[in-house]
Amino acid sequence: MPWKLKEKYRSLLDSEEGYISKPPGGKTRVALVYPNQYHIGMSNLGFQIIYKLFNEDPLVACERAFLPSSDEIEHLEKRRTPIFSLESQTPLNEFHVIAFSVTFENDSLNVLKILKLSGIPPRRQDREGYNFPLILAGGIVPSFNPEPLSEFV
Repeated sequence: MPWKLKEKYRSLLDSEEGYISKPPGGKTRVALVYPNQYHIGMSNLGFQIIYKLFNEDPLVACERAFLPSSDEIEHLEKRRTPIFSLESQTPLNEFHVIAFSVTFENDSLNVLKILKLSGIPPRRQDREGYNFPLILAGGIVPSFNPEPLSEFV
């Protein structure tokens, strides 16, 4: 299944205009994650603007990631395969920073699911002292009420 998901991601990239591919060498690697399906995330202009802004910085290489479908999640869990980025199919736990764009309250739970599926302890305190990415959250949900996600990001 991971190869099917990778093929799906390559197909999505082939149909996109304007995606950005930067060599990651010597740059801060950022995974910009929309905690829902690809088509929902890509209809969010804020998500697209942040992706562009990150990649305008010459010291940053930003890639996108999304919540896989439920059948894809089931297969990833069985195989213990972490969620990976769209552009290079790099596992999220290999990035320096994971930045979530959370625009719907119900997607807050998907943040935890994505962390777990990426092999990253969801609770912030369980990541201390280990080599995990910095986890950030932005968007309207954490801006209006940061408390529900404060234990995790």
